Amino acid sequence: MRRRDLLALTTGAACGLAGCADSRFERLQSERPDIDGSSDDADRRGSESAGSDAIVVGDPAAVPFLEAHPPHEVILRNDDETERTVDVVVSADDADGSDPIDGDGEDERDEPLLERDLDLGVGEERPIVLVEPRSYTVTVTSRRDGGTGESTVTDGIGRRPFDCTRSRTTVTLSESGTETESTSSSIPCPVPEVTDASLAVGDRACAGRTDGDDATVEFENERVLVEGSIRIPTPCHTLELADATYHETRDLLAVNVAVGKQEAETCIDCLGAADYEARVDLEGRYPAQVAVFHATGDQRQQIATAEYDAE
Repeated sequence: MRRRDLLALTTGAACGLAGCADSRFERLQSERPDIDGSSDDADRRGSESAGSDAIVVGDPAAVPFLEAHPPHEVILRNDDETERTVDVVVSADDADGSDPIDGDGEDERDEPLLERDLDLGVGEERPIVLVEPRSYTVTVTSRRDGGTGESTVTDGIGRRPFDCTRSRTTVTLSESGTETESTSSSIPCPVPEVTDASLAVGDRACAGRTDGDDATVEFENERVLVEGSIRIPTPCHTLELADATYHETRDLLAVNVAVGKQEAETCIDCLGAADYEARVDLEGRYPAQVAVFHATGDQRQQIATAEYDAE
């Protein structure tokens, strides 16, 4: 995964980072102050004096497996001997190169997630919490009291620091200039756990010449979805989800769909095909891989594999 660092970068355990990041974000989740990223220009572009509360960019409820994806903190710190006015712009970098369009047909590629003026007193700091796992560009323009001595710094924050890592970027304003330092500290990754699994059987009919076994896998809303088609001895045979098991040594979720019994005493004499959708609900995080197997009697074959791509 790509990471752009246009300023000095150091990697290591930040003093107090593990505790501070967690406690601050737990408080933010309950109080939810200054939620940004909405369509309200007044909220995004307004000016306010710096306070003790962090500015949250993004919605924690929209982040799958929040425990495995701690937010990234950007700390603005004024070490100068005079008050500073700081203009902060946070933009998202589209990893897939797509052109997002809003409901009015407007192109939102250049629309910032946050654009705000802050007043930082002497010795004051203001945290900005980037919640959603994605790539960001943060631009900070600072001016001393009276509008003099303007300077601008830009920092790129990549997608990877959000994955089982607590990370922080500190922008320090001082008389000698502006310094940026990034620190990170790994945390134990949760182990995926299957909490529920179900199978919905769709159409069953005589198989055509081109009908065969296939399956596709999607990672969505803290679950794995498998849509597939399987050949069955007759159109009257049912299907069952034999099991959905996570294998920790391979970081793999195995989904096994099996042909069940014939439901009717008599059935049309033809080879059948059945569509299905399997749903596997998870806790912890997504597995690195998913493998889908089809079983008929004692015969079992692997039909599809998919790797989880955080981008």
